[in-house]
Amino acid sequence: MKYLLLPALAMVLASGCAVAGEPAATMQAIVVMHGEARLQTVPRPSPAAGQVRIKVHAAGVNPADWKRAQQAPDSGRIPGWDVSGVIDALGPSVRGWKVGDAVIAYLEGYGGYAQYAVAPVEHIARKSARLSFDQAAGIPLVAATAWRALIDAGHLRAGQAVLIQGAAGGVGSAAVQIAAARGAGRIIGTASIQNAPYLRSIGATEIVDYHRTDLEEQIRGLDVVLNTVNAATAALSIRMLRPGGVLLSVAGPAPAQLCVAAGVRCIAIQVLDEIGTPKSQILAEIGKLADEGKYTVHIDALLPLAEATEAWELNRSGHTVGKIVLMVPQ
Repeated sequence: MKYLLLPALAMVLASGCAVAGEPAATMQAIVVMHGEARLQTVPRPSPAAGQVRIKVHAAGVNPADWKRAQQAPDSGRIPGWDVSGVIDALGPSVRGWKVGDAVIAYLEGYGGYAQYAVAPVEHIARKSARLSFDQAAGIPLVAATAWRALIDAGHLRAGQAVLIQGAAGGVGSAAVQIAAARGAGRIIGTASIQNAPYLRSIGATEIVDYHRTDLEEQIRGLDVVLNTVNAATAALSIRMLRPGGVLLSVAGPAPAQLCVAAGVRCIAIQVLDEIGTPKSQILAEIGKLADEGKYTVHIDALLPLAEATEAWELNRSGHTVGKIVLMVPQ
């Protein structure tokens, strides 16, 4: 990794935030340059009205991080949706929070891979005392995605039968735990069979090897399917639902004509849309579950911030169990 001081303009782009009042304050952050994740020295952001600044302890890694770097290889921006840390500054008009509060935050795609990050109060929640900062950093994006799918769009109810395609991944493992907390009667997860003990430990009642080619023949009559794998898996999942069931996909839409023919509702989930349950409420609900011992985060790999490239390579492999997390230097 290279340690460089960017020109003033590039530094402002990288931080994505105004630095008025702190002209000399800098921080270490990962910046996307030439499609790579480079450790740089950039300005420390200042919180605007309705925002807090967080001294970041850990940052979660998501596929969207490296995908955005591929799409905009010279953006000069700091990637990262998920952080955990401690509030160290309050913007104007912020109420109900104080410096020193331990929080998690949903950053909408930028700013997380850094020693400091700013977030609107609508996207933060208290960190559960039962989780480490490393674990807590694995919550925001995947939990918001799973909640938006199962609760806001799928209206999951107690006693229903639900299938999570790709249950061992970040969104999948969050969904298993949310379904269990909501009292789903049957929670089936597709995964490598070696991950069966882990999935059972977080609430799955049945594990099916995703390598099987006859899944749609063996599993039928489901109320809800959540697809986290790809569009092809979404299409295959249609036959597993009962008429009137719902297919939720965060990994590509299912063919509309097949959904209509089967009499099922097919919904492509867009977590960026500011609809449904507010982000802060979702994060607070997940925090309550964690406090009650009903939600945890399995860390597959814990790497230093400077090794973001290595973290992306691991994530890109598609075999992550739970989350990959970056440790941020204090």
